[in-house]
Amino acid sequence: MVSTTVTRPLWMDERFRQLPRRPWRKVHLDFHNSQHIPEIGAAFDPDEFGDRLLAAHVDAVVVFAKDMHGYFYYPSAHGPVHHGLDGDLLGAQVAACRQRGIAVYAYYCTTWDNYLAEQHPEWLVWKRDRTTYLPGFDETPHWTALCLSNDDFVGLVLDHSREVLERYEVDGIWYDMPLPIGGECFCRNCLAALRGAGQDPFSIPAQRRHKQELLLGFLRRTRDLAEEVRPGCQVDHNNQTRLGLGERAPFMDNIDIEALPTAFWGYFYFPTTVRYARTFGKSVYGMSGRFHRSWADFGGLKLPNQLRAELASIVANGARCDLGDQAPPSGRLDPAVYDLIGGCYAEIARLEPFLEAATPVAEAAIVVGGHPLDELAQARASTDAVAPGGSEDGAGPWDDSVYGLTKLLMELHVQFDVVEADAELERYRLLVLADNLTVDGALAARLRAHLRDGGAVVACSGSLLLNGQETVWAEELGLTARGRSPFAPAYLVPGGPSGDAGFFAGVPTYEYALYDGALRWESADPDVVLARLGVPLFQRAPDHYTSHAQTPFDHVTDDAVVVMRGRLAATAFPVGSSYFRHGYWVYREVFRRLVRAVLPSPLVETDAPLSAEVTVTHQAAEGGRPERWLVHVVNFSPNRRGPEHPEYLEDPIPLRDVGVTLRAGVPFSRAYLAADGAALPLREVGGGWATTVPRVDFGAIAVFER
Repeated sequence: MVSTTVTRPLWMDERFRQLPRRPWRKVHLDFHNSQHIPEIGAAFDPDEFGDRLLAAHVDAVVVFAKDMHGYFYYPSAHGPVHHGLDGDLLGAQVAACRQRGIAVYAYYCTTWDNYLAEQHPEWLVWKRDRTTYLPGFDETPHWTALCLSNDDFVGLVLDHSREVLERYEVDGIWYDMPLPIGGECFCRNCLAALRGAGQDPFSIPAQRRHKQELLLGFLRRTRDLAEEVRPGCQVDHNNQTRLGLGERAPFMDNIDIEALPTAFWGYFYFPTTVRYARTFGKSVYGMSGRFHRSWADFGGLKLPNQLRAELASIVANGARCDLGDQAPPSGRLDPAVYDLIGGCYAEIARLEPFLEAATPVAEAAIVVGGHPLDELAQARASTDAVAPGGSEDGAGPWDDSVYGLTKLLMELHVQFDVVEADAELERYRLLVLADNLTVDGALAARLRAHLRDGGAVVACSGSLLLNGQETVWAEELGLTARGRSPFAPAYLVPGGPSGDAGFFAGVPTYEYALYDGALRWESADPDVVLARLGVPLFQRAPDHYTSHAQTPFDHVTDDAVVVMRGRLAATAFPVGSSYFRHGYWVYREVFRRLVRAVLPSPLVETDAPLSAEVTVTHQAAEGGRPERWLVHVVNFSPNRRGPEHPEYLEDPIPLRDVGVTLRAGVPFSRAYLAADGAALPLREVGGGWATTVPRVDFGAIAVFER
């Protein structure tokens, strides 16, 4: 019998403790103005500008050098300077910030540039269908896409950057839209380069690799330029949270996650993406916005409650705060906007002693796969809009799996990262393999070693197969793969061949719909089978159907659909993507029981509801500060959504008397709330220390102190 005791230590990335001291309360001040805006900066007053930021507890701001229309906001020698600007708006903003100790970064829009797209159509990205990203001549202009394969284009960007860095005392330069849009291009340069290297330009892996190399070259050149002109200057590149970030991160100072949740990103994009971004040893910023909807939503203003809830989730995951605003063409910051931001940022400022150098603690990881520049989790929208820097076709069939597994682990309050298969998997106690992760021989050997060395694995659907074929890499399960069931939906029948449903005790006896179907696994060992595959009488089809939906259950087969041996468990159905698409409680219950079986002593146990996000960070003893373990409880309490808008976090139902047990493996002397220092009861329980948080409106941090 294989032991189910997990012996791995908890993972805390020590690089977090050595990160440069960066601001916690940033504003991203968008300022895109087309040629149809007649006057720029008419109401701008540098003292009012700087004082308003200061009063709003803003300690960093991104201001504009060049916008997406291609216009400059300072007297550039390159141009075009916006025709409505009289003077040097960028210079005045930088000077106002420097006088007040506010960090200031210059915004530069890269591959989206309407002016350059019109002037240099030879620089455009071309799609497979021989079209570009330019709108039709009878359509309202939106985005463009320029290709980094054009040396003269990249050279011009570097000339612009040099001008900004030499002329202004900025703390950094912030490049927007640097990604190769869509992950592929069929312009003459890209076609020639791929064919010259003996690559098929219609191969997605070849295209992704080529665009990754182009992007790496751009990142390297911008980093070298900044070091030459302004040593120590921070270089940021937006929207880098696509796969293959491990290669790009060495040329970046910081990772920004643009994810305005009330826009097309929604409320799962940030929690998923931050758990990937924070694994590369860089500071991470989570960006929300003051807008009711998305960028340029003039007249759209959130309530303070919405921002409080969003910021609580950002800091709970070890990220710093960034709030998007957009100044009107007059250049004057709106007092109502900064009253809103100021109230929320005052609360973050009070919490900073508990946030600085606080390292996220992880016991598990979702393991994902794909090509470089595939999106980790494509934003989903109620409109047909494409996320800035995003792709039209998403990242492939595993998107919903990553989202769904994130949702599942968050609801179980497990502490986890999201990593690619080439990461240091050995640092985690539990590995959850995404539904369509391709496991090759080398990865299979690492997974088997992980199990031998005291780790645990939950494999979802195709991730149990070697190279996605018909061989099960986990030989100890005694399974033979027999392809995919021809039935979708199929059915999950709790219990093994003996009919004993002990593992599912308390779950009603029933045949549960597997809406997305399942693989067929023949088992040579009935002891590993926890549930079997049921099938209907026939597959619903246009010429063969009954009633309104799927054909009802007919009989149970000998195929296994849930299996477990020791610290290895697997489902034959895509539990992550199915849960994300359908939200069926039984999928969560199957996953919950498997995780609890292979990870029986999680770091945190709590009676907080499924909707609450519970995370753990750690501060080492330093400079007279004792060692602290911090449990963040974030109350996600939305009002009902309508068909045309996402959830709104406006009127929270407070959580009361939330019990939290922390198994950190160390003793604690006291517990208290970070917000006001109020003492919390502390008692030792079996294997851990427990407290009760009396009330959580938006977010609360329970501090366990050594």
